[in-house]
Amino acid sequence: MGQTWKSYPSSIRLLAIAAIIFSTGMACIWPLVTIYIHDYLGKPLTVAGFLLLLNQGAFLIGSLAGGMLFDRWGKMKTIVLSSFGIIVISICLGFTTDFTVYTVLLLLNGLFYGTLSPVMNALAVVMWPEGGRKAINLIYVALNAGVAAGSALGGVLASVSFAWTFFGNAFAQVVVFAMFVLILPRHLKALEEAPVRKPDQLASSALNDAPKKVVWGALVLLCAGLLISWIVYVQWTTVLSTYMQSLGISLRQYSLLWTLNGALILFGQPLISWVIKHFARTLKAQMLLGTYVFALSMLILSQTTVYAGFVVAMFVMTIGEMLVWPAVPTVAAEFTPEGQEGFIQGLVSGTGSAGRMLGPLLGAVIFQNFQAQGLLYIMAGLSLMSVAFFVLHSSFQKRSKRRVIATTTIEK
Repeated sequence: MGQTWKSYPSSIRLLAIAAIIFSTGMACIWPLVTIYIHDYLGKPLTVAGFLLLLNQGAFLIGSLAGGMLFDRWGKMKTIVLSSFGIIVISICLGFTTDFTVYTVLLLLNGLFYGTLSPVMNALAVVMWPEGGRKAINLIYVALNAGVAAGSALGGVLASVSFAWTFFGNAFAQVVVFAMFVLILPRHLKALEEAPVRKPDQLASSALNDAPKKVVWGALVLLCAGLLISWIVYVQWTTVLSTYMQSLGISLRQYSLLWTLNGALILFGQPLISWVIKHFARTLKAQMLLGTYVFALSMLILSQTTVYAGFVVAMFVMTIGEMLVWPAVPTVAAEFTPEGQEGFIQGLVSGTGSAGRMLGPLLGAVIFQNFQAQGLLYIMAGLSLMSVAFFVLHSSFQKRSKRRVIATTTIEK
C-alpha cells in the first residue's frame, strides 16, 4: 500500500488528502439532513425530500458555474470563493433554527459545494495529465474514505448537538482551504514551468499537431449514459430503503449495506485492479462492464426478498460503481482541450447531480405503478440503455478522431 501511495506525484497525494478532509466535513452534514429537518425543525418528510431536490438543483448549477470559473476566472480564485462560501454558510447553519433561513442556507450550501466539486477532478487532470485513470480513481477513493469517516463523525457530533455537525464541517473546510491556499500554488507554478503532455497527445503525431476540440456529440452521449447510471444507482438510497423495510429488514441492516459499500471501495482496490486487468483493460470496457454489473444487481434484487440477497446485490452494485464512476470523468478528460478542464468536469459532476434529482421521483412513480419487481426490471433495462449510450459515445469519438487525423494530414 505504501509503495502504491508513493507512486503518485506529491501534488496528487496532497489533492487526495484534501479530498478526504473535504468529504469528511461534507459527510458530517448530509446523512443527517433529513433527520434534522424532520425531527429538529419539525417538518414532514415530504418537505425534507423536496428541499434535498432543490439542493441537488443548486449543486447542478454550481457544478457548471464552478467548472467555467475554474477555466476562465482562475483556479485559485474559484477555490477561494467556493471554500469561503461553504465555511460561512456552514457556520450560519449551526446558529439558525429558523426554517426559512435554513432553507436559503441549504440551497446556497448546495451551490457552493457544486462550485467546488468539479475542482478536485479538474485539478487532478491539470496537475497530472499523464495520470489518466489512476489520478481520478485516487480522488474517487479519497472522497469515499471521507464519506465513511464523516458519517461516523457526524453521528458523534450530532449526539452532542446538531449545530456541531455544521461547525465540524466548517472546520474541515477551513483545513482544506488552508491546504489549497498555502501549498497548491507552488505545485501549480512548478507545473507551468515544466508542462507534461498527455499520453494521447504523444501517441499520434498527426493528432498531436491538431488542436483538441470538444466533441459535443460524444460528450452528450457520455453524459447520457452517466445520467441513467445515476438514476439506477440512486434507487438504493430512496425507493429500495422503503421497500426493504416493508420486507421486515431493519434500518440498522440497511445502514450496514452502506458500511459494506464504503469498506469495499476503500479496501477492494486490489480486487477492482484485478477485474480491470483481466476483463476491462480499456476505459470503454470499464464503463460497459460497470453498467452490465448495475443491471445484474437489479436482476438479483428482483429475485430475492431476504437480506442475504440484498447483501449480494449491494456487493455487485459497488463493483459496478467502482468501475463506472472514476471511468467517466477520465474518459471526458481524454478529449478535453487545454483550458476547458474545469468546464468538462463540471458538466460531468452536474450530470451526476441531475441523476440524483431525477432518480427518486422516477423511481417512486415506477414503484407506485409497477411495484418492486417492475421497478427492478425497468432499472435493469435502463442500465442496458446506459451501455448503448457508452457504446455510441465510443463510436462517435473514434469517428471524430479519424476526421481530425485525416484533416491534419491533408493540411500538411
